[in-house]
Amino acid sequence: LPLFVNPGDPLTADLLGPEWYAAEENHRWMPKRATLRMGAPSTGGLSLYLHGYCPAEALSQGPVAVAVSVDGQPLVPGSIHTVEFNLSFPLPERVAGKPEMQVAVEVSRTYRPPSDSRDLGLAFGTFEVH
Repeated sequence: LPLFVNPGDPLTADLLGPEWYAAEENHRWMPKRATLRMGAPSTGGLSLYLHGYCPAEALSQGPVAVAVSVDGQPLVPGSIHTVEFNLSFPLPERVAGKPEMQVAVEVSRTYRPPSDSRDLGLAFGTFEVH
């Protein structure tokens, strides 16, 4: 499996869990919690990088906490302070050399736009291991 996943790319849709919303242009929104499969690193000492967008309305109440787990193991939590975000999470050594890893992302709060019936967490961007 790839070490780089763009949830907005229809070619990677089969790697995403069922909770994701439909792709929009070059990104895809997640609800409060979403999952995906991707390649695991061949060696230890690498990190998982997340790049995306957080609604300004969600940030108006302060930073949005981001909890990430890999194969069920929680990683050190992160937080988003700006609309466009880049986060990194050191990967556990035990995933090195595995053919794939399961990633789960959960945010502390969502935002529902007035003209939308969806609860929006984050819009991704990309997930990348390096």
